[in-house]
Amino acid sequence: MEKHEINGPVYPSSSGSNGRTVRSPAHQPNFNSRAVQEALEHLASVDLSELFNEAKTEYCRATRDLRRCGRYVKYVLNSCGHASLCAECCQRCDLCPICRIPLASGNNRLQLRLFDECIDAGLISRRYGDIFQNKEDRDDPMNADVQRLYSFFDVSLENNLVSLVCHYVTDICMDETAVSSDAITALLLDEKVVKDWVKRKFKNITTELQQIYYLKVGEMEKSLCLLHKYSAYLASLSSILEVLESSFKGRPLAQLHDLHHLQESILKTKQV
Repeated sequence: MEKHEINGPVYPSSSGSNGRTVRSPAHQPNFNSRAVQEALEHLASVDLSELFNEAKTEYCRATRDLRRCGRYVKYVLNSCGHASLCAECCQRCDLCPICRIPLASGNNRLQLRLFDECIDAGLISRRYGDIFQNKEDRDDPMNADVQRLYSFFDVSLENNLVSLVCHYVTDICMDETAVSSDAITALLLDEKVVKDWVKRKFKNITTELQQIYYLKVGEMEKSLCLLHKYSAYLASLSSILEVLESSFKGRPLAQLHDLHHLQESILKTKQV
């Protein structure tokens, strides 16, 4: 996949005299830091056929006292690439519980998973990492994994990597050989999950634009950088929808109508 050089601007927040607050982006990592650059390079170069696996929440499969450990897994094994062991169990196990391949020797056994790498770099809020480790999300793994995939899409949109989302549609969602009997994986492979993410982002952006709209002129001028940012986001979402529309050709008219309506709404919002 094509890589992009990232230069992340910082967007200030502004509060109007009417009490309305225009929020800054939740995460403002240091884009000059090595951790951020490496995380973005990892995301930009990730094999898209593995991106949905990176999004899936995994729990330790090692056996403890005749029971599965079950701790949240932040790492993949360098020997085989499986996210099957927590850091503690990795130190006492010799084989991957999934494929039985021997673990690497020494301190080179583990590599941080992409999602947790983005958290450590500040590209994804740490509170999301904490949420996905909660018991409630174990009871609803489908929602948790979809939200994790959305987090990757969010980082891509915010860092000039929107081509990743477009390629996810064309190379993964439109690939007729990319099928799975697992319900969660099947959902992550469906272009509907991308369409729903676009809808969510558009709704969030329009909410922020409404806050700016109610500011006074002088206060609105302070939010010009935010307006430019949201304009760029809307253009990116429009590009993704164009790719989605091409993938929906030959599908029921209701699906195409839904996409056309969303595309028109985005274009009108961008013009305003």
